Amino acid sequence: MSIKRNSLPPLDTLLFFDSVMRHGSFTQAASELHVTQAAVSKRIRQLEDWLGVALFIRDKPRLTPTAAADSLFEKVGVTLEFLAQGLEAVRAPDDPPVTLAAMGAVSMFWLQPRLRAFALGETACPINLTTTDHPRDLTAPSHDLTVLYGDGQFPGRRAQLLFSETLVAMAAPGADHAQAPLLTYPLRGPDWIGWDKWHAQTAHRALAHHPRLPCASYAQSVGRALQGDGIVLGSLPLLEDEVRQGTLAALPGPRLDTGKGYYLTMPQGRVASDNASRLWAFLAA
Repeated sequence: MSIKRNSLPPLDTLLFFDSVMRHGSFTQAASELHVTQAAVSKRIRQLEDWLGVALFIRDKPRLTPTAAADSLFEKVGVTLEFLAQGLEAVRAPDDPPVTLAAMGAVSMFWLQPRLRAFALGETACPINLTTTDHPRDLTAPSHDLTVLYGDGQFPGRRAQLLFSETLVAMAAPGADHAQAPLLTYPLRGPDWIGWDKWHAQTAHRALAHHPRLPCASYAQSVGRALQGDGIVLGSLPLLEDEVRQGTLAALPGPRLDTGKGYYLTMPQGRVASDNASRLWAFLAA
């Protein structure tokens, strides 16, 4: 199929848009992309001009995605991942990379700091990280390693627990929590727990009357909470860095040990490459 160049926006605007949507913040996107916040704002404006629609409502300090942004976000993520895989397929490998897959929030808040530490060590190797919240994509056979959420029983996969899940209401310190909205997100599987299940299983009703604010993903709900936009159902081990740094704090109320956790997995019977074995050992330590 022939695609005219003028039918596509500049590729960098899509990269910037994807980062802003995942983080829910121009500032955090700028940090990830190693550019200034002004550069991020410029690319987003460029994409909005090209599309002819607004993607964000800029009501400081809040950054609210529009319906158009939510619709575009998932398509852009799939497109960028497809492009990355295509480029990798034709690039001559010097050292076979490890393909690692994880959900957006796990990648952003737990994996990224550890992958940076791994990259600085003596056992560093190339890593291709795929970020998706869709279970079928997470378990694609092309992935060497995958971080999965569940009870540890993953048919056809070897699994090792990384951390157990404890869910608690969390928000940015200093924010007004009295009527702050509960940040919601799509529940991608039967094991996923949202506010309704949390209220039911904890019998805690103090927050039940709060309004709801939908987010495109769990990662985005955390990003919105970091901005002070609402209350997130936070996984304590997953967000331990944010709690330690003081950017998120647990609110008074119960903590729900779900009996689930996040597991490092690989296909049963697959012989792991040396690089995959080293990365497994590092993450599971």
